[in-house]
Amino acid sequence: MSKNYQYSGISSRMKASKIRELMKYASMPDIISMAGGNPDPVNFPFDDVKEIINKWDKTKSSIAMQYGPTPGYPPLLELLKHRMIKNRKIDMKGQSLFITTGGQQAIFLTAKIFIDESDIIIVEEPSFIGAMAAFLSNGAKLAGVRLEDDGMDLAKLEDVLKKLSGEGKNPKFLYTIPNFQNPAGVTMSQNKRKKLYDISLKYQLVILEDDPYCDLYFTGSPDKYLPIKSLGNDAPIIYLNSFSKIMCPGFRLGWAVADEEVIDKAVLAKQSLDACSSSFGQVIAYDYLKNGFIDNYLEKMRKVYKGKKNLMKQKIKEYIPDSVKSTDPEGGFFIYLYLPDGLSAEKIFKKAIEDKVAVVTGDPFHTDPNIGDKHIRLSYSNSTDEQICKGIEVIGNAIKSFI
Repeated sequence: MSKNYQYSGISSRMKASKIRELMKYASMPDIISMAGGNPDPVNFPFDDVKEIINKWDKTKSSIAMQYGPTPGYPPLLELLKHRMIKNRKIDMKGQSLFITTGGQQAIFLTAKIFIDESDIIIVEEPSFIGAMAAFLSNGAKLAGVRLEDDGMDLAKLEDVLKKLSGEGKNPKFLYTIPNFQNPAGVTMSQNKRKKLYDISLKYQLVILEDDPYCDLYFTGSPDKYLPIKSLGNDAPIIYLNSFSKIMCPGFRLGWAVADEEVIDKAVLAKQSLDACSSSFGQVIAYDYLKNGFIDNYLEKMRKVYKGKKNLMKQKIKEYIPDSVKSTDPEGGFFIYLYLPDGLSAEKIFKKAIEDKVAVVTGDPFHTDPNIGDKHIRLSYSNSTDEQICKGIEVIGNAIKSFI
């Protein structure tokens, strides 16, 4: 007897992430995976976390193991507010902050409180697949604006805004990753950040600024990578960050900063979703910040990831034809390959898998999948030096086999 389940319209819009589908290869024996954007597990701060937990008294242990307030563990909220002011130069007057279950939940909650059916969301082309999935599952339509070497093409953005305005449409918000963008690895220039801030003011365009990689820079000073939101609170900007890249993803902790009324709405939405994020992880995160573990860890990991990136770029130059262009990230986890006409990323992926190397093709990151078949995302963050050398050689040979 067949069952007539009456699923919601939202469920019909949900699609499995191609990256998650590809991740099955990562668990296969002898596979070198450059597919996922995972932090380096060899260097997780195991000892720091053990030291933190071993120093807890009964009271703190009880707090860590109990339900907590929906906005987050109050001492952690205060510490993060201070860090936003000191490190990210964000003015917290009139602003509020709350803890989310990973950065992905912060994106989803923003989508939930802003998006109605068929609303338009502007995204970078390419953009983070997790964000696009959250927007689409809430009924949005995506408008892509191409990335340049220094961030979004702002002239094209204004063209899109004027066109939509002429049609009587206003986008609900624009989503951007200004630092070491996923998947392209590019960084928005400070000049473009100022121009985008001005565009936000001019059109009252809400900006959803996702900044999980900001502390993992390889060159320059932190001031080079200050968020768009640091330019002021007159423009409607929602700022997101995460512990996943600067401590570990397993605790599933992120946070959002925005006008108080926006955060109040998001907290209400979160109450019906999971009530509160992990108290255990939040108490650890508080001690991790309070005791200065984070600063030593970040200094170490900037060197680790910079070394991996430099090695991958060296091997790309050695093994991959010059006709294939690649980005040179100033931080973060990713390098993006741009294939010349006549090459298919899907075919290269299948050829590389035969030799036990997994990558991600560009199509899931683009609003137009046909554009994405000309791109490959490579992640160096989760690979050993030996795997990077072997993996890039295999990918180079796969590319050459189709030239």
